[in-house]
Amino acid sequence: MSKIFGYLLAAILVVLAASTTYLLWTMAGWRVGVQIAAILVVGAIGEHYISGQGYYHYTKSKTNGFFVGRVPLWIPFMWVFAVQGTLVFSLMMGLPAAGAILGSGLLGAVLDLVVIEPVLSRERALWTWTPVENGYLGFLPAQVDRFTAPPGNYLVWLLFPAVANWLLYGLMILFP
Repeated sequence: MSKIFGYLLAAILVVLAASTTYLLWTMAGWRVGVQIAAILVVGAIGEHYISGQGYYHYTKSKTNGFFVGRVPLWIPFMWVFAVQGTLVFSLMMGLPAAGAILGSGLLGAVLDLVVIEPVLSRERALWTWTPVENGYLGFLPAQVDRFTAPPGNYLVWLLFPAVANWLLYGLMILFP
C-alpha cells in the first residue's frame, strides 16, 4: 500500500467527522465545539500516556500518511467520528437521550472490537500493540479470540463515547 491510503483515510474521516459534527450542531449548537475539544484533549492525553509508555505504536509505514508527532493525522478525526457517530446512530435508532448515550458506549466498544482493532491494527498494521506471552486473553480458544488489543482498550471505547456524549447532553441541560 502507498502513502495515498493514509491520506485517503484522513480525507474520509474528515468528511465523516464533519458530517456528524454538523448533525449534532443542529441539535446542540456551540456545545458540540466543547465536546470536540474534550474528545481531542482526552485523546491526546491518552495517546501521550499509553503510546508513550510503549504499549503500542503507530507504524511509520507509508500507509499511515502524514504524522503529527507520534500520531497519524487521521486518528483525531477517527476519535471525533467514532464518538459522535455512535451517538448519532443511537439517536437514529429512536433511543431517548439516556439510552443513546449508553448505546454510544456499547457501539464504541463493538466498533473497536469488530472493526478498528481487527482491521486497522491486525490486518492493515497501522499500529501494533506490544505483545504479551499467551496473548491478552490467552484463556480464550484462538478461533474466538478477537482481542487484538489489551482488554483495557475495549473498556476505554465503552466508556469514552458515553462520557463524551454525556458531556454534550449535560451542556445542553446546563446551558439551554
